[in-house]
Amino acid sequence: MVLKVALSLNQGTRRNLVRVSDELGEANSWLEQKGEWEAKAEWLKKNLRPSPEDNPAPALQKKAQSAATSAGLKIEEQNLLAPKIGASCTIYANRMRLTGSLEQFTRWATQLYQPENGVALTALNLKLSPEPPKMTGEAEVGQFFLGKKQ
Repeated sequence: MVLKVALSLNQGTRRNLVRVSDELGEANSWLEQKGEWEAKAEWLKKNLRPSPEDNPAPALQKKAQSAATSAGLKIEEQNLLAPKIGASCTIYANRMRLTGSLEQFTRWATQLYQPENGVALTALNLKLSPEPPKMTGEAEVGQFFLGKKQ
Protein backbone atom coordinates (compact mmCIF):
# COMPACT_ATOMS: atom_id res chain seq x y z
CA MET A 1 0.00 0.00 0.00
CA VAL A 2 2.76 2.46 0.96
CA LEU A 3 4.64 1.55 -2.22
CA LYS A 4 1.52 2.22 -4.30
CA VAL A 5 1.11 5.69 -2.75
CA ALA A 6 4.80 6.48 -3.26
CA LEU A 7 4.64 5.42 -6.95
CA SER A 8 1.47 7.47 -7.45
CA LEU A 9 3.14 10.56 -5.97
CA ASN A 10 6.20 9.94 -8.15
CA GLN A 11 4.05 9.80 -11.33
CA GLY A 12 2.28 13.01 -10.33
CA THR A 13 5.61 14.71 -9.71
CA ARG A 14 6.90 13.56 -13.11
CA ARG A 15 3.80 14.93 -14.87
CA ASN A 16 4.21 18.27 -13.10
CA LEU A 17 7.91 18.35 -13.98
CA VAL A 18 7.15 17.73 -17.67
CA ARG A 19 4.44 20.44 -17.63
CA VAL A 20 6.73 22.99 -15.95
CA SER A 21 9.56 22.08 -18.32
CA ASP A 22 7.26 22.70 -21.32
CA GLU A 23 6.14 26.04 -19.87
CA LEU A 24 9.76 27.06 -19.30
CA GLY A 25 10.67 26.16 -22.89
CA GLU A 26 7.79 28.27 -24.22
CA ALA A 27 8.70 31.21 -21.96
CA ASN A 28 12.34 31.04 -23.10
CA SER A 29 11.20 31.01 -26.73
CA TRP A 30 9.15 34.19 -26.14
CA LEU A 31 12.11 35.84 -24.40
CA GLU A 32 14.39 35.02 -27.35
CA GLN A 33 11.90 36.73 -29.69
CA LYS A 34 11.19 39.68 -27.38
CA GLY A 35 13.26 42.19 -29.38
CA GLU A 36 11.52 41.23 -32.60
CA TRP A 37 8.04 41.51 -31.04
CA GLU A 38 8.86 44.84 -29.40
CA ALA A 39 10.04 46.23 -32.75
CA LYS A 40 6.82 45.05 -34.42
CA ALA A 41 4.68 46.55 -31.64
CA GLU A 42 6.52 49.86 -31.98
CA TRP A 43 6.00 49.85 -35.76
CA LEU A 44 2.27 49.24 -35.25
CA LYS A 45 1.98 52.09 -32.72
CA LYS A 46 3.79 54.43 -35.08
CA ASN A 47 2.08 53.45 -38.34
CA LEU A 48 -1.47 52.30 -37.62
CA ARG A 49 -4.08 55.01 -37.69
CA PRO A 50 -6.66 55.38 -34.94
CA SER A 51 -10.10 53.91 -35.56
CA PRO A 52 -12.16 56.43 -37.53
CA GLU A 53 -15.51 57.70 -36.27
CA ASP A 54 -17.31 56.53 -39.42
CA ASN A 55 -17.25 52.91 -40.63
CA PRO A 56 -14.27 52.34 -43.00
CA ALA A 57 -15.60 48.94 -44.18
CA PRO A 58 -17.40 50.22 -47.33
CA ALA A 59 -14.21 51.96 -48.53
CA LEU A 60 -12.25 48.75 -47.88
CA GLN A 61 -14.85 46.77 -49.84
CA LYS A 62 -14.56 49.19 -52.76
CA LYS A 63 -10.74 48.93 -52.66
CA ALA A 64 -10.92 45.10 -52.67
CA GLN A 65 -13.45 45.11 -55.54
CA SER A 66 -11.34 47.48 -57.61
CA ALA A 67 -8.18 45.43 -57.08
CA ALA A 68 -10.02 42.18 -57.93
CA THR A 69 -11.48 43.64 -61.11
CA SER A 70 -8.16 45.09 -62.26
CA ALA A 71 -6.44 41.74 -61.58
CA GLY A 72 -9.03 40.02 -63.80
CA LEU A 73 -10.84 38.11 -61.04
CA LYS A 74 -14.58 37.53 -61.14
CA ILE A 75 -16.38 38.44 -57.91
CA GLU A 76 -18.98 35.76 -57.13
CA GLU A 77 -20.07 36.96 -53.71
CA GLN A 78 -18.98 39.36 -50.98
CA ASN A 79 -20.13 40.71 -47.65
CA LEU A 80 -18.91 43.02 -44.95
CA LEU A 81 -18.06 41.44 -41.61
CA ALA A 82 -18.72 42.91 -38.19
CA PRO A 83 -15.69 44.75 -36.79
CA LYS A 84 -13.41 42.65 -34.57
CA ILE A 85 -12.47 44.76 -31.58
CA GLY A 86 -9.38 43.55 -29.76
CA ALA A 87 -7.23 44.86 -26.94
CA SER A 88 -4.79 46.68 -29.21
CA CYS A 89 -6.51 46.99 -32.58
CA THR A 90 -9.82 46.95 -34.42
CA ILE A 91 -10.17 45.02 -37.69
CA TYR A 92 -12.75 45.84 -40.35
CA ALA A 93 -13.06 43.11 -42.97
CA ASN A 94 -14.72 42.08 -46.22
CA ARG A 95 -15.23 38.41 -47.13
CA MET A 96 -15.20 37.57 -50.83
CA ARG A 97 -15.66 34.56 -53.10
CA LEU A 98 -13.74 34.95 -56.35
CA THR A 99 -12.80 32.93 -59.44
CA GLY A 100 -9.75 33.26 -61.66
CA SER A 101 -6.27 31.91 -62.26
CA LEU A 102 -3.50 31.60 -59.70
CA GLU A 103 -1.68 34.45 -61.44
CA GLN A 104 -4.76 36.69 -61.07
CA PHE A 105 -5.07 35.83 -57.37
CA THR A 106 -1.38 36.62 -56.87
CA ARG A 107 -1.72 39.96 -58.67
CA TRP A 108 -4.80 40.80 -56.56
CA ALA A 109 -3.08 39.94 -53.27
CA THR A 110 -0.07 42.05 -54.24
CA GLN A 111 -2.27 45.05 -55.05
CA LEU A 112 -4.20 44.73 -51.80
CA TYR A 113 -1.25 44.46 -49.43
CA GLN A 114 -0.70 47.96 -48.05
CA PRO A 115 0.96 47.80 -44.62
CA GLU A 116 1.21 51.58 -44.43
CA ASN A 117 -2.62 51.72 -44.57
CA GLY A 118 -3.13 48.66 -42.36
CA VAL A 119 -4.63 46.65 -45.25
CA ALA A 120 -3.84 42.96 -45.71
CA LEU A 121 -5.25 39.72 -47.02
CA THR A 122 -6.03 38.01 -43.71
CA ALA A 123 -7.35 34.69 -45.07
CA LEU A 124 -7.23 32.91 -48.43
CA ASN A 125 -8.48 29.46 -49.34
CA LEU A 126 -7.96 28.40 -52.97
CA LYS A 127 -9.48 25.35 -54.66
CA LEU A 128 -9.21 24.14 -58.24
CA SER A 129 -12.44 24.72 -60.09
CA PRO A 130 -13.99 22.08 -62.37
CA GLU A 131 -12.45 24.04 -65.29
CA PRO A 132 -8.65 24.14 -64.66
CA PRO A 133 -6.55 26.32 -64.57
CA LYS A 134 -9.31 28.39 -62.99
CA MET A 135 -9.54 28.46 -59.23
CA THR A 136 -12.20 29.38 -56.74
CA GLY A 137 -11.03 31.41 -53.79
CA GLU A 138 -12.59 32.44 -50.53
CA ALA A 139 -10.76 35.42 -49.10
CA GLU A 140 -10.95 37.90 -46.28
CA VAL A 141 -9.46 41.36 -46.67
CA GLY A 142 -8.91 43.25 -43.43
CA GLN A 143 -7.96 46.76 -42.44
CA PHE A 144 -6.36 47.25 -39.04
CA PHE A 145 -6.71 50.34 -36.86
CA LEU A 146 -5.38 51.15 -33.41
CA GLY A 147 -7.85 50.21 -30.71
CA LYS A 148 -9.66 52.95 -28.86
CA LYS A 149 -8.06 53.82 -25.52
CA GLN A 150 -10.30 53.09 -22.58
